Amino acid sequence: MKDPAASAAESPLDLHALSRAALVTALAIALPPVFHVVKLGSVLLPMYLPILAGAFFLPPRYAALAGATAPLVSAALTGMPPFYPPVAFWMLGELAAAGAVVALADRRFHARPVVSVVAGLVAARAVQAVLVFASAALMDLPPRVLTIATFVASWPGMILAVVAVPVAVALLRRERP
Repeated sequence: MKDPAASAAESPLDLHALSRAALVTALAIALPPVFHVVKLGSVLLPMYLPILAGAFFLPPRYAALAGATAPLVSAALTGMPPFYPPVAFWMLGELAAAGAVVALADRRFHARPVVSVVAGLVAARAVQAVLVFASAALMDLPPRVLTIATFVASWPGMILAVVAVPVAVALLRRERP
């Protein structure tokens, strides 16, 4: 007879990680409307904050799943980020990459939280640049201008993430039993 603990470890579905990913996704959906009320949503990247912080407590594939799911569900429920222009799809790629890279940097390489966050942001911005550049050309918009504009507009949010997420992670890790 097989050991139940061993079969749980071999299971492709980790229910604890899935429930944490669902919580992270819910926070990533709930936080942006607060920022949009004061017109700071696209500048301070509020959907990034729960995804980046949550990635420290999730395996990489679940962090990527939370990052990919949040913008699509948010777009369907609130219209933000919009499906057209395809910001929701850009963010799907960005946040999935950010979550996976932060989780990998933290779990596999034991990087300091600020290094993990910076690595996640670099990955997200690289994915964003590719997606924006490609889709801008398809929408008959100037790809370089749009790619640079989206990158420049997000600097305050990236700075906020580099400062706030490591602090939040340190506080959350201190509270864990």
